[in-house]
Amino acid sequence: MGLRSDSLIRRSGVQTDVVAVRLRHAFEELGGVFLAYGVYLQWRSDVLTSGEIEALGSLQVDVPGVSREAVVQLLTSELPGTGAALAAGLSEKPVWKTLNRTAYASKVQDQNLIVQVAHVPVTEAAVAEFRQGLAALGLPQLVALQAPALIDEFVEWLRTSESLEDERAYLDAISQYGGDTGAVYPVAMPLMCTPKLLVWAPVEGAPVESLVAKGDPAVCGLIARAIFEQFCALGMVECDLRLDGMVLTPQGKLGFRRVSRPAATPPGLSSAALEYIAAAISRDAALSSRALLRLAISYESPVLEKQLISQLSAVDPELKVHRWFPQSAETFEANWRAISRLGVDRRLYVDCLHRNLVATGYWIGDTVRLGAPAKDLIAEAQWPVVGRILQSRVTSLLNPDEAMQWAASSGLLMLGVMKESSRLAGEIRDNRLSMGFDITTARTRTESTRPAWLLPLGALMLGVLLVCLRWGTLAPAAMILPVRVLTIAAFAGLFWVVLRIR
Repeated sequence: MGLRSDSLIRRSGVQTDVVAVRLRHAFEELGGVFLAYGVYLQWRSDVLTSGEIEALGSLQVDVPGVSREAVVQLLTSELPGTGAALAAGLSEKPVWKTLNRTAYASKVQDQNLIVQVAHVPVTEAAVAEFRQGLAALGLPQLVALQAPALIDEFVEWLRTSESLEDERAYLDAISQYGGDTGAVYPVAMPLMCTPKLLVWAPVEGAPVESLVAKGDPAVCGLIARAIFEQFCALGMVECDLRLDGMVLTPQGKLGFRRVSRPAATPPGLSSAALEYIAAAISRDAALSSRALLRLAISYESPVLEKQLISQLSAVDPELKVHRWFPQSAETFEANWRAISRLGVDRRLYVDCLHRNLVATGYWIGDTVRLGAPAKDLIAEAQWPVVGRILQSRVTSLLNPDEAMQWAASSGLLMLGVMKESSRLAGEIRDNRLSMGFDITTARTRTESTRPAWLLPLGALMLGVLLVCLRWGTLAPAAMILPVRVLTIAAFAGLFWVVLRIR
């Protein structure tokens, strides 16, 4: 696949957005891997200016897809029993064609269904040709788009959607929540799915794309909530979040018509994710830098943290001409640009999280331009997600079976409390503990000034929590609600005590 010399225009002496429009046209004209690269670059404010982002935002994705005849053949060969009925009800035209998927509507026994198939994976030869063609541009102003690290991540992004089985694994994992998620996701039909076919009931609702085009800001807040929930609670991130892939359900929830490019976040990073999001929204540079590095490189580095804070101070907010932009999205964008300048090897999910939040910021700006109130809906989406996570965890503790498992494992916590109590007793015996008032102005409390009542209070909270979890279900009906309230209060109190023990 070659590059025509008139497909692109040099930036010298030309406005950036004009060049970006030419670049968009070039991606559309060349198609294939170049078109995929244009989609990957959408909302990438770590390497693009706002003018370039807005130009690529209207990139037209027109791909051949998989023909109806080929899908009919797949249905009959993969599903000998129900395949014929699915094929008979198959729609004449696809309901969507993305870079990696083609989907048709079908109907079996009055049940509406979606039949989705995967496209042929991009070959290594096509990727190699793309690398050579991109390098042949010879545009020094576009050197950031030719960076090897960026191209390597793009190839990783391409590979996330090759397997239908991986996509089904994500949908099955989400379905285990039993619909107890802030957003609605497709539920795969087990008896109709194969390694080459994914079948599910459609997620019905009003198209989000048309709602944003009408200036409805509420749906943008739901998108921000879904982004936070995916990253912090579901352990995943959608690497190609698109307005045409979402609907607003009749119940007022955000619904995903498809999850095209899911990527997993490593287990154990939910606390770092929550910490980073809270710190970024509150604009705490030191805390957000530390948490962002944990997400990006999976460990803390005081040296890199100092460098990242320095880069943050050097990043100037970009002026969005004729556009209101949420402050939280501006902060996430600045953090993204700062860690990009740091030159560390980032994980794909970190870039996709920022990409989705920046995109949501632009969509909120679109609604404001159409008359919606200027509200930072990304910042407002934080606490509902945190509340749902806490509610889910407390509810799981109220389940007798799970509570018993937690109570058994809490013996380790009790041992830790006993050990700390022993150490405290040793300090009192050796006269190394100060029981007086701390009249210094320093905010940091050291071990020698820790309140003596803190550990006994923690032991009391733990005891109350364990008693409620063990025998709470045996309480009379009239006492069930008070016991649950006491359980939640004991859990919150124990959490507060643990935070105070430093």
